[in-house]
Amino acid sequence: MTLATMSFGNEPLIDRHVHHYLSELLGPSDYLELLRSAVVQLIDAADSLHQPLGRAELGALAHRIKGSMGSMGLARLALVAAQVEGRCKQDTNDAQNVLMLGGVIAETRRVLESFLAQPLFPHP
Repeated sequence: MTLATMSFGNEPLIDRHVHHYLSELLGPSDYLELLRSAVVQLIDAADSLHQPLGRAELGALAHRIKGSMGSMGLARLALVAAQVEGRCKQDTNDAQNVLMLGGVIAETRRVLESFLAQPLFPHP
């Protein structure tokens, strides 16, 4: 199974077209470095979720994740981040939003690290 075919439910982990475009544009080594930087960003995002966040702060974090991870083609994470961002604008349970976003961040990190064949940092 390649990174482009891994999926969570109905939404692929990574958009196949973006994967091919970025890997062709950047070349293999730079594309792998981009994926490594995504793992670091996921670690930072997960750390942020362990801090007390208000609805506006959580929505802003989800918005940043949606944009940065979406531009890398991480389709499932971008979709969930968009859902959390939208839910933060409504009167929803912040704990549910944190759990939803945290779960897909952790799963995306595990899959990317598996694809990269080595953990960049140990899991807590």
